[in-house]
Amino acid sequence: MDDSDARQASAPQAAGQASAQEAEWIRQIADGDRRAFEKLYEVYGPRIFRFAIRMVKEETKAEEVVNDVMFEVWKSAGRFEARSKPSTWILGIARFRALNAIRGKKIETEELDDLTPVAAPLEDAGDLMDRASQIAQVKAALDELSPEHREVVELTFFQGCSYKEIAKIAGCPEGTVKTRMFHAKKRLQPILSAVAAGGSL
Repeated sequence: MDDSDARQASAPQAAGQASAQEAEWIRQIADGDRRAFEKLYEVYGPRIFRFAIRMVKEETKAEEVVNDVMFEVWKSAGRFEARSKPSTWILGIARFRALNAIRGKKIETEELDDLTPVAAPLEDAGDLMDRASQIAQVKAALDELSPEHREVVELTFFQGCSYKEIAKIAGCPEGTVKTRMFHAKKRLQPILSAVAAGGSL
């Protein structure tokens, strides 16, 4: 077995150990352990924020979602029965809070300042401008997706969730998740193909 095979074989084991540790933190939180809550917050605060900012497109609102989610985790830890992974449970709460945050609110285009690429030593100004343009095109394409389609892209590619996990988070059949992903990819394909033709990101 080479190094690559060994890494692939150990990945599920590492993920399982992480889930077990997170489940233990939730059990401790149910007993009022603030240190366990801080550890869980360190792991999930950034994940929830990345999910929320892509959904609500507003930093202040995304931070509110993080706080609301983690407060709900603190209150509801005793009701977590470990029938699903901690990540599925927590991201399910995050989805509910994010949808509440965008309900009745016009979605604005997210600023790209945080994604402005830094030029490599051999990258000239023209290349840098092309690269920034490609990023803008991809983000514009994501912004055109419906919230339902955008969330399956986010949960799949940025949160690493399986379709089965997304179905639990979204409260819908797994077939619905697959259908949403199909339509999301179909909508994104033209712009992604155009970007790829102009050079990889």
